[in-house]
Amino acid sequence: MSAMHTSHTTITDGPDRPAAQQKPSHALRIAAIFTMAVTGPYAVLFLVALFLSVVLTGNVFFPDLATNAGLDYAGRFPLAVLIGYIGDPLQQVAIFVSLGAVFAVLQKRWPVWAHLLLIIGSWQMVLGLTKGLTSVYMVTSLGASYLAANAADKAALLPLGGVVGGLRQGLQDMDTYGLIIAWVLIALLPKATGMPRWVRWLSLAMSVAFLLPFGPIGFFIFTLLIPFWAFLLGRWLLRQAAGTPVEAVAVSTASTIWHVCELAQSRETADHLL
Repeated sequence: MSAMHTSHTTITDGPDRPAAQQKPSHALRIAAIFTMAVTGPYAVLFLVALFLSVVLTGNVFFPDLATNAGLDYAGRFPLAVLIGYIGDPLQQVAIFVSLGAVFAVLQKRWPVWAHLLLIIGSWQMVLGLTKGLTSVYMVTSLGASYLAANAADKAALLPLGGVVGGLRQGLQDMDTYGLIIAWVLIALLPKATGMPRWVRWLSLAMSVAFLLPFGPIGFFIFTLLIPFWAFLLGRWLLRQAAGTPVEAVAVSTASTIWHVCELAQSRETADHLL
């Protein structure tokens, strides 16, 4: 442990910092590791699961519920549907953890930016979880009803399947807009935050990718870019966790200035006496 004493303040650093300072740094370090190890790779793993569903079941685990084939798939493969519809919003949960860590870093010096990120991050996570949970219940129930129905009833279930699919798509669009806003906010953070340039550029790139009118191409670009984004963001969070808290820097600077003033006053007094 090292300490600097003045007549008014004692600044302590090293491993013996107060627990109140160590705990936030420890939590931030965990969030940084989570960002690099989970938030980034999860999208790639989900894409692999998407292709596996095609290989094992003959279709993706997001069936078109407005068609007979889609409703039949939902009834015959409820486990695949469960994995798809629950696995999708877990990406939003992982991103929320990363945004929450950015909030923890920014909240004292840039509270407006920090709270905007927290609000938008919570919005996209809540909408994503709502989308996943409601879709799993409705899609599996609708699929089971389709298999048990006769030909006439199956035709009657098609419009209902379209409604369920439309509701899910609406929630999907809303949580995607939340992600876009969050990435734009990260790209526009003040330069003094030290947010890496590549994190900003990748945030903008993922935002633009989701706005491209080319079907699922935005999802594939997002899957390609987010591991790099998460790794660079995690490195930045680790540096913030290892750095000196803003309050300690401010107090240390004030103490140093006070000490220099005392030395100058003592020298002036000595010269006067001589």
